[in-house]
Amino acid sequence: MPPIARKDKQWQFVGNEVRDVDDLTMDHIRVIYGLGPFRETGENGSSTTTKPNGKKTESIYPYCGNRYKDSPSGSPLLAKGMPGNNCTAARCKDGNPHCLNYMGQEQWEKEAAFDEYLAAFSKKTDPELSKRKPDSPAGMKNLGATCYANSLLQVWFHDLPFRDAICRSRFRVDADKSSDALYQLQHLFARLEYGAKDTYNPLPLVKSLKLDTNMQQDAQEFCNLFMALIDNHLQSQEDAYLRTFIKDQFQGHYSYITTCKKCKKSSVRDCTFYELMLNIKENRSLMDCFDEFVKAEDLVGSDRYSCSFCESLQDAKREIKLDSLPKVLNIQLMRFVYDAATSTKKKSKDTIRFPLTIDFSDLLGSQTAILYDLSAVLVHSGPSAHSGHFMAHVLDKPSNKWFVLNDEEVTEFDSTVFDPEDYAETGVKSKAKKKTIKPGASDAERLLNALSSRNAYMLTYTRRTSEPSVTPIKPPSDILDLVMADNADFDNELKDYTEIKEKTRVKFEQAREDRRKLYCCWDVNDDEDDSCYVSSAALSKYMQLDGGRELEDGTLREDSTIIDLDSIALACKHQNLCPTAVTKGKRISVDAQRLLAERGIRIEPVLTPMDVCLPCTRDLFQDKLYDIMHRQDIDEIKRLSSSKRKSASAYWISKPWLITWQKVSPDFHRPHTSTTADPSPLSEPYLRDVFCEHSNLSEDKSRRKVINKECLKKFTDIFGPIELPEHDAPECQECKGSGDANGLFAAAALEKDELKGINTHGLPSNMVPGQRYYAASRDFMRRWIGFTRDPVKNERPKILDNNGLLCKHDLFLFDLNNLADKKHNENVAVIREDEWSYLTAMYGGGPEIVIMNQESVEGEDSSTQDHVFSTVQSTPAHCPECRILDFSTTTLTVRIYKADEFVINDEASSTPASSDNSQAPAPTNDSPPSNTTTNAKSKRKQTPTFGSTGTRQSKRIKTGKVLYDERRFSEVSKDTTVLDLKLKIMELKGTLPLCQKLLYGKAELDDNEKTIAELAIPPGAVLNVLTFDQDVGDLDFDKFHNDTPASGHPGGFGGTGLTENWF
Repeated sequence: MPPIARKDKQWQFVGNEVRDVDDLTMDHIRVIYGLGPFRETGENGSSTTTKPNGKKTESIYPYCGNRYKDSPSGSPLLAKGMPGNNCTAARCKDGNPHCLNYMGQEQWEKEAAFDEYLAAFSKKTDPELSKRKPDSPAGMKNLGATCYANSLLQVWFHDLPFRDAICRSRFRVDADKSSDALYQLQHLFARLEYGAKDTYNPLPLVKSLKLDTNMQQDAQEFCNLFMALIDNHLQSQEDAYLRTFIKDQFQGHYSYITTCKKCKKSSVRDCTFYELMLNIKENRSLMDCFDEFVKAEDLVGSDRYSCSFCESLQDAKREIKLDSLPKVLNIQLMRFVYDAATSTKKKSKDTIRFPLTIDFSDLLGSQTAILYDLSAVLVHSGPSAHSGHFMAHVLDKPSNKWFVLNDEEVTEFDSTVFDPEDYAETGVKSKAKKKTIKPGASDAERLLNALSSRNAYMLTYTRRTSEPSVTPIKPPSDILDLVMADNADFDNELKDYTEIKEKTRVKFEQAREDRRKLYCCWDVNDDEDDSCYVSSAALSKYMQLDGGRELEDGTLREDSTIIDLDSIALACKHQNLCPTAVTKGKRISVDAQRLLAERGIRIEPVLTPMDVCLPCTRDLFQDKLYDIMHRQDIDEIKRLSSSKRKSASAYWISKPWLITWQKVSPDFHRPHTSTTADPSPLSEPYLRDVFCEHSNLSEDKSRRKVINKECLKKFTDIFGPIELPEHDAPECQECKGSGDANGLFAAAALEKDELKGINTHGLPSNMVPGQRYYAASRDFMRRWIGFTRDPVKNERPKILDNNGLLCKHDLFLFDLNNLADKKHNENVAVIREDEWSYLTAMYGGGPEIVIMNQESVEGEDSSTQDHVFSTVQSTPAHCPECRILDFSTTTLTVRIYKADEFVINDEASSTPASSDNSQAPAPTNDSPPSNTTTNAKSKRKQTPTFGSTGTRQSKRIKTGKVLYDERRFSEVSKDTTVLDLKLKIMELKGTLPLCQKLLYGKAELDDNEKTIAELAIPPGAVLNVLTFDQDVGDLDFDKFHNDTPASGHPGGFGGTGLTENWF
């Protein structure tokens, strides 16, 4: 007899002590319920617990003791468990009715109990969480895809002269300020400086600029256009200081000096700039980048210089001379470059090293030191040019501390590595073990290239002067009054919440005391203790911090109206304690029951250990006995069939009956009956498998199987006398003469009925974890389906041949965890174990390919099952080398989206997922430095001159209606590269490869030289292509020298308040 599983420990007497339902005693029934037999009084008056055989025993379920009992504070007392008992949540929380240690007591005892109770009780969030910390800047809310703007606004806010200039601005009293960007910026700066909250919403400013909050833009382009807009506003101010502020603060000068190598004469072209654009590559330092910027170049060959003195093309030397630097130097690092070899834009991950302080005296030809101190670092975090996130690192001048300003999150920063991925998981200070930013460091230390970043996008340095630092004036009184009013409202909100908190604390203490009284007395420690059963789910719900009460108008019901503890799930159909539901309940003491009753909480129905159900236990006993006896019978038949001892006699028996009977749970078995009640081999319809309608041996050998005399004797012992024909009995001659087409139809119908609902393609939809399944050849399944539909026209399959599902290494050709494999294969069907046994018994075949759905649980406590993951495993395993990539050509489906029409879909193989903060900066830095004004008389009102206009409109992925053009590319070989696919798309749509983002599943195919075989893209896969608008940002800027945008072309900010004055 097979061993009883641990979870069926209460059934160990079945088949051993008791083999007949009429022999069940009350002691046996109590054991089934997890209780020990009734106790008898010994000679000395003591009570003992005995089994029917007189041996001393205990309850099936251990009594773990009360870990919270007799504790002054109610905290767990781990020593309270019974000796020798290993009480854990995994063992006892679900399944042990005698252990109540894990019903939620810890929620009331932990330090955060009141905070969690308060969160459950009140719909309001604690405003204290929104209060700004002392000496900490305020953050700004990300409105969807506005991190590019937030990061730059923080940099400008921490530029004290800039903040002072904004606060000095004045506006007409009767003017509509809702659309005035300068006014809204002044209002935002006032809140960031004087507000009491830790985060502010820049929505009024964003609305005044008419920005699309769901469209990610390029930070550099925003910087240029916003500065131009603010300069335009400031020029209309009465204060002369403000009218030239942007120019005085941010404008610098350099010269192009071209010297003819023949006449040695030079020409000078003066240029102004508001930011310097430097190339970064080969992990160089910032000063190396400056050296390259001013490095002389030879103009020879096709690049020769047209000398006005020689009046001909001549070889020449061109160099850049820095004439003056602005008070605030913005350095744009060219992170995003155009790769001509692959026709795409890529993000450079080269490290740039830079110092805290720079001395520009050598570059400017000065005899005295010209020192600039680092004041801000803007970084772009993300793997590619089309996705990522902007954040700012700024020096807060008043506190002389560095902060990371990541939208709403503000964190102090003292590392030397400005890379978010290096400190995102463990904190911004984790990398500061060896080097830190030292505010008090000497100039010699500050001049070292001690800082570095792989993601720095813009560096801001501020000129050091002997003049006292600027203290921004207060904003106008009307704005300051609004801020102060908001602060007053916030203070009142804090006070109101404090009152609510104190009132709630009184309720919490009362509720906790009520729970403590209950769980300090609810345990039982003996089978004979007076008790009743309560649903574990209902009791656990009551023990929650909200007491399982419904929310009404934002508050919880009072204890007097708490719902009853519904234990109907523990009752059987006879309204007694159900033997299979015992493990879903907990036994609580009568003291606890009385305590609940005093609080008006009823237990319905009340079920005690005396309310056992005799009919239910008899039925269950019958089923358990059948399982044991039937398994024994199956094992005995297998042993007799495989015996080496030859039998002189053999007999024909129905093969379908034998296959069904050998199942652990035969389909024809009726619940609550014995093994002898099952249909015998000669019952209908199995009689016709052996005997034909003429009562002779059936002609169809496929429906019968030979068994030996010993097996027949065993079946006779079970079912009584069975008259089976001997194996040498002649087949019916009448049937042979008629051809018996009816027999074929009957056989096909029987097989179809036996395998009703069999899966015929791919994976079944409801695979049971841990259960064995088998892979079957799809070709065999097609032939079998044809036979069962019309056995006369379609020949019966010969054998179930699975060799075609294995590769040359005898491994499985399919990875059934891969969505593409599961969706696009046409060669495999996964069937249940009993279906496989039936088919191989009827047809033979193999080899066996076992498929199992395995579940794994994430987390330390597997009983909580917070995260359950399923994986499909095959034996033999799938072959990574062969898999289903064994093809010459295939057809790929390509879905072409516009970037702003792309939507998120759940099918990873057809539509990739995108994170909420996935943002796509517009790569602009593939052009040479062209952010200059070649004519000193040019007016900014005609053309914004803040940096390069070589920008591409970058769009954030949005959700909405699916709009795509689906194309199929046939005859695609394994050697087809990503670039080949992009060129095919360009032929169809006219979109250059650099303006395409090709994805398979969640992965971007950004390596144009990789083949689809190297990328493990299966045949028939679905790829997605995001196409981006083409404009000047996508062109080769080596061919352009005029930085004025094309007429009527607004760039990525077209239609916003940043461009309406220019285009």
